[in-house]
Amino acid sequence: MIFVVNREELLAESRREMYDSIPKIIVGVAIAFLIWLFGVLIFQPLAGMLGDPFIFGLIGLKSLISGIILIALVFIFIGIFKEVLDITDALAGYAAAAYSKADTPDEKVGRYRRAFRGIAYVLLAVIAFLFFLPFIAGIIPVLAGIILVILVIWAVFVLFRTGRLFSGEIERWAADFTRKVESERQERAPEDEYYQE
Repeated sequence: MIFVVNREELLAESRREMYDSIPKIIVGVAIAFLIWLFGVLIFQPLAGMLGDPFIFGLIGLKSLISGIILIALVFIFIGIFKEVLDITDALAGYAAAAYSKADTPDEKVGRYRRAFRGIAYVLLAVIAFLFFLPFIAGIIPVLAGIILVILVIWAVFVLFRTGRLFSGEIERWAADFTRKVESERQERAPEDEYYQE
């Protein structure tokens, strides 16, 4: 049984999600940026200026500060992540509604949601890695490189899978474009023969 979603309802729901989630994402990113900025430009250099003493003989002050800031950023990005999922669902709704007449099959909306979520996951993971990088490197430098390699492998896999979700639409667009070009070429062919004579 195929379920369909009304185009107007889908657009209204998508618009509502965008209006709700975008301000929350902006606030979350601004807070994360401020924490990152203070951590990189103030707290880590201060720990370095103090000679990076060991706290309780276990961990250096710079590593401890990096860990604290890293944990704070992780909590903020977890909050942002939920809102990003809402935004990707809204974008999927817009995309599905843009290529439909009145009703859209629920399966198509689901496929668009999976595709947009895949792209959002990769973007969010890369942005989070860039935010976390100075603090991961401040704790264990080699860990940053290992995480980057894992991130690249995972991103390639997710983007490949996302591309496969759009392959049906891409093939249909390519076939329509080819037919259009071929019909225009055939329409011009009699004119070209007339000018050659």
